[in-house]
Amino acid sequence: MSTTPNEPRNPDYGNQPGAGMPNPAQPHGVQPGDVQPGPGQDPQGAPQPGYGQQGGKYGTSEYNPNQYTGMVDRPGLLDKLLKLTLLSAALYAIYTIVSLIANSTFDMEAYLRESGMSSEQAEAFASTGSNPVWSIIGLVIALLLYFLVYRGLAKGKNWARILGTVFAALSILSYLFGIFGALMFGGLGIVLIVISIIAIVVNIMWIVTAFKATNSAYFAQNSRR
Repeated sequence: MSTTPNEPRNPDYGNQPGAGMPNPAQPHGVQPGDVQPGPGQDPQGAPQPGYGQQGGKYGTSEYNPNQYTGMVDRPGLLDKLLKLTLLSAALYAIYTIVSLIANSTFDMEAYLRESGMSSEQAEAFASTGSNPVWSIIGLVIALLLYFLVYRGLAKGKNWARILGTVFAALSILSYLFGIFGALMFGGLGIVLIVISIIAIVVNIMWIVTAFKATNSAYFAQNSRR
C-alpha cells in the first residue's frame, strides 16, 4: 500500500537506534543503564577512602590499643605532678638549711628572756629547740617520705596521691606558722618568709594537679588492678 502525497511522514523514522546502530548520545560500548563510577566512588556509588580522607590502611580506622579495653593513657599532668613533688622537696630542704643557719647566728635564749621567760625556761627551750641534730634527722626523714611518694606517683599508685596530699596540707600549715616565727631572725627571716610563700603556692598547685580529672581517672584505673 502506498502513501498518499498528503499523508505526513513519521518525523522520527530513521532516527531511532536499532539493531547494529549505536546511539550517538552514548559512548561506544556502553549500554543504557550502565553507570561509570567517578573518582572516589565504587560502582555502587559508595565513596572510597582516598586522598584527603582519614583512616587506616585499606579503609579501616587507625589502630588504637585502648579503644576496646577502656584503658586510660598516662596523662601529661602526671609529669607536672612529679615535677611539683621534686620542687616541694627542694624547697623544704632549702628552708631547713636556712633555718639551721639562722638558728646558729641567733641568740635564742636572750630572745626568750626578753619575751618574758625565766632564765631556766629560756635556757631549756633554747637548748632543745635550736639543736641542729634534730633538724637534720627531720630533714632526712622528710626527704625519704618525698622519695616514697614520688616513686608511688610515678607508678600511678593512688595511695601515693593520698599520702602526698596529707603531706602537702601539713606543709602548708607548717609554713604559715613559720612565717610568724621567722620575723625574729632579721634578714634571714625575710629569706625564710619568701621560701615559705613559694612553698605554700607549690603545695597548693600540687593538690590541685593531683586531683585534676585526667590524673584522677589514671589513678582510679591503677587502683583497680
